[in-house]
Amino acid sequence: MQSTSANLADRSARPGRPPRTARPAAPLTTARLCAAAPATRGMLRLYEREGLIRPPQRSASGYRHYAQDTVDRVRAIRLLKDLGLSLREIGLLLSESDTDCLDADRMRALAGAQLQQIDARMARLALLRSYLAPLAAGDFGVLDQDADCRFLADFLAAAPVGAEARA
Repeated sequence: MQSTSANLADRSARPGRPPRTARPAAPLTTARLCAAAPATRGMLRLYEREGLIRPPQRSASGYRHYAQDTVDRVRAIRLLKDLGLSLREIGLLLSESDTDCLDADRMRALAGAQLQQIDARMARLALLRSYLAPLAAGDFGVLDQDADCRFLADFLAAAPVGAEARA
C-alpha cells in the first residue's frame, strides 16, 4: 500500500492536469506585519519616518507591501527599544549592521553610554526592591520607618543626571 503523500503525488501528476506549483507568499501588508511583529500602524509609520525600516512598495490599489525581512527588523527594533535604547541609538546600530562597516570608536562610545544607563537603572531598581520586598512579605514597618518619604528622595537621588529632561 502506498503512503498518503505518494497517493497525492500520483493524483497531481495525472495526465491532463497541470503540475502543482507552490502558491506565492501573500504580500506582507500593514495588517499582516502588525500581527507578525507585533507592532502598531503608528510604530511602523514612525520607524519608516526615522529610517529604521525601508519604505514599503505600493500595490496598484495603494496598499503597502513590506519586504519579508521587515518582520524580523521590527521585532529587533522593539526589543532594543524595550531594553532602553533610543530610536537614534537603534538607528546607529542598524546602519552599522546594514553597511557591514563598524565604526569602533562610535560603537565603544555607544556601549559605554548604555552601560552607564543600565547601571543607573539597576541602582534605582535595587532601591525600589529594598522598599517593596518587605511590603510583599507583609512587613509594613518599612512604611512607619519612612514617615519623611525618604524613599522618594533616595529614588530621585539615584536617577541619572539629565533624566528629568527625558521624562
